[in-house]
Amino acid sequence: MNRAEKHNAALADARATLLETLNGLSPEQWEQVVFGEGDQWTVNTVVGHIIDGERGMSIQVHKILKGEETLPDGFDLTRWNAGVKKRIGDLSPEELLAGLKATRARTLQGLNGLEESDWERTGRHPSLGVITIEQYYETIAGHDRMHLQHIKTALGAG
Repeated sequence: MNRAEKHNAALADARATLLETLNGLSPEQWEQVVFGEGDQWTVNTVVGHIIDGERGMSIQVHKILKGEETLPDGFDLTRWNAGVKKRIGDLSPEELLAGLKATRARTLQGLNGLEESDWERTGRHPSLGVITIEQYYETIAGHDRMHLQHIKTALGAG
């Protein structure tokens, strides 16, 4: 199995597990608070954050491939995450599920267009420091898994 196949499989597995939970949620469960300190994040907000984060990491990979800096100087991840509701908007569960699908399609398009020599190219991730393109794709899959656990815990299922 080559790297693209490996990461396609890991991303598919992480997303399928996330969707298995999300597809079974009631409207009330989408409004369950997951993170309650400061600006409360519901399941809805967390899913918007997953979309936003994946979109951002895919853009960073694209910038690495173009030889550009991945993040502007002074980038503040906490401030960025605090703005997720403003960037994503107030979307319905159906719109969020469609957003997950569309964002993943763009992610896979980028991944499947990589040359073997691209996987080790590096850029600065906002919380992990300088990482390889391969590590970006590992991080996207891990981000799905991490936030799924947060959602399950908030719903009393984790």
